Order: sequence, then structure tokens, then C-alpha cells
Amino acid sequence: MKLTAKDLSLDLTALELLREVERGKRVFEPEEGVPESLDRFQEQVKLLRTLETRGLIAEISGLNMARVAGKSVIDKVRLRGGLTERGKALLVHTDAGSNERMA
Repeated sequence: MKLTAKDLSLDLTALELLREVERGKRVFEPEEGVPESLDRFQEQVKLLRTLETRGLIAEISGLNMARVAGKSVIDKVRLRGGLTERGKALLVHTDAGSNERMA
């Protein structure tokens, strides 16, 4: 599978999200009891949408909207499936690169 420069430019946060999906995580939510986690979660939602758009994860099948402090925010994301072939190839490439640096 041919990876693009955009695929290879993902940061560690995006790669960690891909790893979570690889391990079987299909539902993403903010941390409970941590008020600022909802704001951080909005960034995670954007990143999940980017991964979906780039074809690295299967489709997002559900987004729960909540009303907080007078604004609408997303408080849960559900994925229909896991990594795509492109997503798997990116993680293999990333693993190969980190193994080379360790040698």
C-alpha cells in the first residue's frame, strides 16, 4: 500500500488514536469527572474525523451531541469498524521506522 506524505506526517497523538483503534476501541468519550476533558475531547473528535477522511479508520457511525454551558459539543464518538488497510499499513511503517531507530 502506498502511503502519502500526509499519512506519514501524522503526529504522536494521531498515531496513539490509531493504536487504540487497532486494540479494539470503538467508543471514545471524554474522561469522567475532569471538567476540562470535554474541551480536549473536541480536539480528539476532530482528529478522529481527519483519520476517517484520510481513510485510516473505518467510518464514524455515531456522534452524540450534548448541550454544555449554552453550546453544543460532542460527548461520544462510535466507530463502525477498526483500521482500514491504509491505517494498518501506516502502523506497520511507523513500527518499522521506530525499530530502525532503535537498532
